[in-house]
Amino acid sequence: MKIRKIEWRNFSSYGNKKQILEFDETASLVQIVGENGAGKSTISQVIGFALYGKVDGKKLGEIPNRINGHAWVGIEFENNGRVISVQRGLEPSLFELHIDGVKYDQAGNKNIQDYLADDLIGIPYYVFNNTISLSINDFKSFIKMSPQDKRAIVDKIFGFHILNQMRETLKSETKRIKERLDNLSGNIAATVKGLERSNKEMEDLSVEVEKESGEESAKLKETLDSLKKLQTLHSIKVDEFKVDETNLKSLVSNATKNLIEVRASHDELTRRLKLYESDKCPTCESSLAGEFHESLKESITLDKDEKKSKLEETEALLIDLRNSEASLIAKKKEITEKGSKIENKIREILFSIKHLESKNNKSQVTSLERIIKGLEDDKENFDSEVFKTAEKNNWIKTLDDILGERGVKQMAIKTILPSLNSEIMDLLELLHLDYQVIFDEEFKATVYHMGMEIPIPTLSTGEMKKVDFVVLIAIMKLMKLKFSSINLLFLDELFSSVDPDGVGSILRILQKNSRDMGLNIFVVNHAPMPHEIFDWKLDIKKTNNFSTINREQF
Repeated sequence: MKIRKIEWRNFSSYGNKKQILEFDETASLVQIVGENGAGKSTISQVIGFALYGKVDGKKLGEIPNRINGHAWVGIEFENNGRVISVQRGLEPSLFELHIDGVKYDQAGNKNIQDYLADDLIGIPYYVFNNTISLSINDFKSFIKMSPQDKRAIVDKIFGFHILNQMRETLKSETKRIKERLDNLSGNIAATVKGLERSNKEMEDLSVEVEKESGEESAKLKETLDSLKKLQTLHSIKVDEFKVDETNLKSLVSNATKNLIEVRASHDELTRRLKLYESDKCPTCESSLAGEFHESLKESITLDKDEKKSKLEETEALLIDLRNSEASLIAKKKEITEKGSKIENKIREILFSIKHLESKNNKSQVTSLERIIKGLEDDKENFDSEVFKTAEKNNWIKTLDDILGERGVKQMAIKTILPSLNSEIMDLLELLHLDYQVIFDEEFKATVYHMGMEIPIPTLSTGEMKKVDFVVLIAIMKLMKLKFSSINLLFLDELFSSVDPDGVGSILRILQKNSRDMGLNIFVVNHAPMPHEIFDWKLDIKKTNNFSTINREQF
């Protein structure tokens, strides 16, 4: 999204005279100055309202000028080779969207707004307010932001929201599969009951056949009873095996979890020991060879050795459990084969008994055989479908793991983090802040001073603002990789609680990044700043209740 022009009138303190602000094709650094209440922050509100139809902290009825009413805004921007223009108005209501000069006409303002935000702008409102247009006093600090809010911004910046949409599709498919499995389970249960009834009838008929068939039939019945007892014992063994299988899976799962935790702890201790490789603090280059650091290093080394020993023990345990798991699989195959042999033998005996039946019950047996055969075929089909459906469910679960937080996202973040942390480190040095700010794979920030971790709340207000500024610029650079056409950064009251040295350093960073990233950076301040570092100045004054803009080029 490359903004070309914004226009407005009767917006907040601005009157009926149309205000026009065109954005330079080349990058520029612009200061916006004026007394409190003159209308400096209104410019960013105009942009936000034009793009998203809302303004943080204001109801729509509070936007029009109190004297004139009839608020109107227009914005024109480029995206993916298309020119998009938006007009909005209040009192009366107006919302029009044009793409390459053609009006986009679809029923319902909400549908048009969704299309504008999702497809044409491509940046959600909360991301826009916390990265592109923000008030330093009001925006959520990325370091202090909740994991959920950080994840929402990171997902959108790097396109992970597409993976989230794919996961939602998978969830719907998983729900459908579960419903199908439940339905199949019901069908199988009903089929099994039918088989039990038919087999019971067949058993009763077998008794009659046995009476008529004499000694041979009695022997077959005796064999059948033995096989059924054997089948019962086999069922008990199957149940015992399932318990062993469940317990072993639980042990493997716990061992795997412990291995991950121990390995992570070991890697963290290894990372911390690297700070002492050069015997100097990587931040301030002070010596780390003192007694305190030697003691700390020795403590970390002991912890690392202990974790390494624990890691080896856990790996060995996991190997043993995997071997046991392989043996259990072989045993499962053996048990299954035995069960099949018993079932086949029972069928053979039943078949022999059927042939001994008298002519009087021949038709009845034949009918039962057809019923049992049909039920067995149904059960086999149901079992086959259950197997295929369960396999599909496992495949979907695997795919969900790949698309989840620990899958491809984590791989991408691992690639991104070194650049982000390095950029933050460089910017902190330019601001003369003797700190390290390092984000982990969960985008949790850890702050170090003199090689020691410190609590984030111990930073002063000015230090916190500088750190937030550094993180913002670093994230903005990452956003430019995803949204290369972005040409705006709006910073409101950036310098409150910042010392003069910090102000100068921040301005130089903004000047450099304006050129490097092709940004029109607007810096709002109630007092003028050194003009030699800026390209333009917008001097806003409020006269007779109406704001006016005087644009001056340096």
